[in-house]
Amino acid sequence: MKKKHSVQVLAITGGKGGTGKSTLAINLSIALATLGQRVVLLDGNLELPCIDTLLNIRPQRTLSNLIEGNCTLTELLHTGPRGINLILGTPYSKTMHGLLTAHHVGIINSFNEIQTAVDVLVVDTASGANDSVLNFTRAAHEVLVVICNEPASILNAHALIYTLNNQYKIRKFRVISNRTYSPVEGRDAFSKLLALTSCNVDLSLMYVGNLPEDLAVRYATHKRRAVYEISPRSKFSRELEAIAKKISRWPLHTTPRGHIEFFMDSLIMAPPGHGTKTSG
Repeated sequence: MKKKHSVQVLAITGGKGGTGKSTLAINLSIALATLGQRVVLLDGNLELPCIDTLLNIRPQRTLSNLIEGNCTLTELLHTGPRGINLILGTPYSKTMHGLLTAHHVGIINSFNEIQTAVDVLVVDTASGANDSVLNFTRAAHEVLVVICNEPASILNAHALIYTLNNQYKIRKFRVISNRTYSPVEGRDAFSKLLALTSCNVDLSLMYVGNLPEDLAVRYATHKRRAVYEISPRSKFSRELEAIAKKISRWPLHTTPRGHIEFFMDSLIMAPPGHGTKTSG
C-alpha cells in the first residue's frame, strides 16, 4: 500500500482579538514557504475572515462557494505571496454564519484532494473559544497560542487552553509572545500564562519565541502587504524567520493524524489520547 503523505497542521489561535494572530499566520506561512515548504493558509475565522483584507485580495471563490457546493477546494485556492496557497472566506456571509460541526468537518475533509501537494497547513482560527475555534484547533497537530503582555490577553489565552484541555484533552500547547519590546518581556508574558496553569500537571506549555513591536508591521498593514515580503530584514521579520526555522524542524506526525484525513476522524471520534505530551 502506498504510504500517505504526512502534512504538518498548525492551528494559530488566541484567547482574544488584537494579538496579531492573523498577521503572524500570514507571515509565518510566507516564511515557511521561503524555507521550501509547500504551504496552504486557511482563514478559519469563518464568520469574519480578514486575510483577504490584510493582503488586498479579492478572491473569485471562497469557502462560501465550497459550502454551497459550487466549487471544489482546488478551485478556490488563491496563490498568495511567495507561492503560498490561500483559502479565503467571505465577510458577513449568511452561508458561513452559524455553521455546525458537520460543516467544519466537511471543510477540512475536503483537504484530501490536495493532500499530496501540501507540506504545511496553517489554520488561522477566530479568536476566543467558539465551535469553529475548538473544532479546528483540536484537529491540528500543533496548537500555537498567541499572547500579548497584557492581562486580558493572558487571561483569555488561559481560558482557551483550559477549555481545550478540559473538553478535548489537548495537553500540549506552543506559545508565541507578540508585540513585545524585548525578549525579556516576551518571556515574562509566557511566565504569567505558565503561572496560571501551574496547578494542572496535565498541561505542557512550551515557549516558541517572541515577536517585537515593529513599525514595519504597521507600515505593511497600511499597505495591505505582508511585512515579511516587503520588509524582510525588519526586526519582526528576523524574529519570525527564526521561529519559522524552529517550526520547520518539528517532527512530523506519522500516526493517522499525520494525514489530512485525520481531521474528520478526530472531529468525529475525539479520542482521549489526542495531544499527549511529546518533546520539542
